[in-house]
Amino acid sequence: MAKGLSSASPAHSPKEEYVITQCADTPKEEALHDQSEDQSEPWDDKSELTEKKYRMCRCADCVPPSGTMCRRKRNPGEQLDAHQEQLEKEMQEARRMVFRLQSLLLHGSLPEEDQDGSVSMGDSRASAEQQLVLIRSRLDQSVEEGLDLKDALQQRLAVQEDAVLQLKQELLRCNMAKDQLEGENQQLGRKDRVLQQQQQKLDDAQHKAHEVSHGRGEELQLVREALRSLRDGFSGHDPQHHTLDTLEQGVGSLMDRVHTLDSQRRQDRGEEFKSPGRRATSTERDSWPQSSKMAHSHSSPGLDTAISTKVLYFTDRSLTPFLINIPKRLGEVTLRDFKAAVDRQGSFRYHFKALDPEFGTVKEEVFQDGAVVPGWEGKIVAWVEEDHGEKR
Repeated sequence: MAKGLSSASPAHSPKEEYVITQCADTPKEEALHDQSEDQSEPWDDKSELTEKKYRMCRCADCVPPSGTMCRRKRNPGEQLDAHQEQLEKEMQEARRMVFRLQSLLLHGSLPEEDQDGSVSMGDSRASAEQQLVLIRSRLDQSVEEGLDLKDALQQRLAVQEDAVLQLKQELLRCNMAKDQLEGENQQLGRKDRVLQQQQQKLDDAQHKAHEVSHGRGEELQLVREALRSLRDGFSGHDPQHHTLDTLEQGVGSLMDRVHTLDSQRRQDRGEEFKSPGRRATSTERDSWPQSSKMAHSHSSPGLDTAISTKVLYFTDRSLTPFLINIPKRLGEVTLRDFKAAVDRQGSFRYHFKALDPEFGTVKEEVFQDGAVVPGWEGKIVAWVEEDHGEKR
């Protein structure tokens, strides 16, 4: 092909033909060399490719008829350049993807350049998917926390409901107790009013009984004073003393029977009096002498033997002994009680029948008023003698 070109241009010198031939042969060799270098070294610099293109273009300019051949040889180089650029872009994208994955695995977040929106659509999709996964995981965690919180709130609500139920029960019991207490207070108020009425009636009855007893005591005192004046009119051994003593004893017995009848009547009317017979006697003690308040016969029905002691005493003026009752138990009766029960004016000496461990049965004289008088077989036996001033 070099000979043809040289013959077609006879005007050229042999030197020019040599240059043209060299130029015509050079593209082939350079093309083959470039193709081999491209296949062996695909990652050469762009400057070498640019220089090669420049050589080919110069050769083409030197040989205009063969310009078409030079352009045909240039198209594969452009394809290689484009292929190289595409590979470089893919490598850069792969590097960026690796960097993002490393950052996501190590730090749990994407790099700042990806967050700033400087990544491609593929990177955006990957980051969006990753964010979606993170959001879903966080949502699941929030749902679990919400469920746990809901369970805790339900448990606490159940506990509070139980507490409220207990409080309601306590309130119901308190209300029932309050109602019961109010009812009891009302009943207590009614009973209190009834008790006040009964107390008023009792006070009135006691006042009336006191007035009646006081009147009877005055009458009995007058009778006893009259009998005493009569007794003083007789001599010391006059038999009329026995008659006066019997009369005084009958009056005392009569008064006891009257008191007993009054007590029975009060009990029949439903009035509660404690020991009415003794109460009547105790009310009369304020104005009666003690001898008039005691029973003076064996058949007195108003005596309470459980709390009284029988006293049998003799006097030097009467041949018949006297029987009285002192409202005290044996062992509690003193000489003062005995003097009050006998109620005799003047100076007397008092002897009591007693049991001595050494001498047996003896008469024991008691001088002190506070001394306890001795007893004999469950009763008191005494001798009352006038004191004529003899030395003891």
